[in-house]
Amino acid sequence: MMAAYTLPSGYSLGLLLKDVVNSSSIDDIHVTGITTDSRKVNPGDLFIAYRIGEQSSVPYIADAVKAGASAVITDAGALPEIYPCPVPLYRVSELYKFIGILADRFYDHPSSDMTVIGVTGTNGKTSVSHLLAQSLSDDHEKMCGLIGTLGYGTIDKLIPGSHTTPEAVALHALLTGMRDQKIKQVVMEVSSHGLDQYRIKGVEFDLAVFTNLSRDHLDYHQSMEAYADTKRRLFTDYSIGKAVINMDDQFGMKLMAELPQDIESIAYTLNMDTYHKYQEKYQMVYGEIIPDSSGSIKMELQTPWGKSFLPSGLSGRFNASNLLACLSSLCLLDFTLKDAITALSSCKGIPGRMETFGGNNQPRVVVDFAHTPDALEQVLSALKTSGDGKLYCVFGCGGDRDKGKRPLMGAVTEKFADEIVITSDNPRFEEPAAIIKDILAGINNQDHVMVEIDRERAIQNIIKSASPGDVILIAGKGHENYQELAGVRRPFSDQDVVRKTLGIYA
Repeated sequence: MMAAYTLPSGYSLGLLLKDVVNSSSIDDIHVTGITTDSRKVNPGDLFIAYRIGEQSSVPYIADAVKAGASAVITDAGALPEIYPCPVPLYRVSELYKFIGILADRFYDHPSSDMTVIGVTGTNGKTSVSHLLAQSLSDDHEKMCGLIGTLGYGTIDKLIPGSHTTPEAVALHALLTGMRDQKIKQVVMEVSSHGLDQYRIKGVEFDLAVFTNLSRDHLDYHQSMEAYADTKRRLFTDYSIGKAVINMDDQFGMKLMAELPQDIESIAYTLNMDTYHKYQEKYQMVYGEIIPDSSGSIKMELQTPWGKSFLPSGLSGRFNASNLLACLSSLCLLDFTLKDAITALSSCKGIPGRMETFGGNNQPRVVVDFAHTPDALEQVLSALKTSGDGKLYCVFGCGGDRDKGKRPLMGAVTEKFADEIVITSDNPRFEEPAAIIKDILAGINNQDHVMVEIDRERAIQNIIKSASPGDVILIAGKGHENYQELAGVRRPFSDQDVVRKTLGIYA
């Protein structure tokens, strides 16, 4: 991840800090780079020493100056009034809110040169972003940029990242690199943390998509109201021209009603009553799922552009909703309905999202990232009717995160699964046994519950005990290739364990 960027000719500090720093005497110097990481400082850089929550780069000002920083900007109140600094030092209240503006200026407004699509919501961000990036890419002529949970880059060449939405300097550097590669369209997952911490400030969004809102990250946001207000910011604090909203979500309905009249919007739904109720008020896309023995999605569509039919290799009602979000977005981006359907119907599966192994003379094993009560319910309900045998669920919950969702996830698995195996996810600094105890508190009848802290052993045991015709969901980690214990990430992949246990070799 690029945390610093160098301009050979430099950038005027006065122009860079205009209307950000309340000072009439900004030093007349040129900075050749900006960074928030003292380890990335090059001679001539502006070092941004900010604080947000428990994060702070303020203690590293001396290191940055020693490495050659030509100027420093920091939070007002972060340092004593008299602070010996050999280079110009500027102070700004709540500096984190302005970093994106500085980065956008320094990189010469990269997002203005491309079509940027922001996707937010509790669940579905990764799937919708990935499907859109596939649909907007052409192997022969163009590739769409992608920034999100699965990495940063283009759909065919993603580099793993540490955050779903990168911090502001890194984000604008990424967009600059994509502009340099002549990439004209970028799809970005916009997380609630990214919104709350102003990481996307300065980005010009052409279209914003809202997928849904359900419980997650309440360790950070404290309440569902605060969480919802944070998601709303993508549609209120940024000058988006187009919006796509899920009307099967209560907050989505509210958000749709609040949108300014000058935003061109599409609402989508899988509910016929919702469609009939609102089709006169909003532009609506309605999808009616046609039952299919293969489990794959087939939908009859009613849209502002006409009626049609959408087949897909994906499965599950939640993926049908994701496809409607993508179809609406593509048509707002001037795809014809026919071309949008052609693009989406040829999309491939997404790593760690309903990724399926086995079947035939083996149990069918599905690996999915579902790590919230709503996502787990959506996946389990889809799998419940997809086989003739038992439905098993192997899952855990992450440590040092929203503890309140743990019993809720236990209750969901009890509702749908015939057999439950509770194991470790990413315990982080919590004891796995304590996390499992929280999950068990939501399960009334524990006769069909097994506990195996070792995740690899839990997966192996359940696959070996299941029969052909059974379905096993391994939930929570999806695409992740590590397991985090006591602050250390060790290599671990649900998919690799499944392949090895089933005897699948590339």
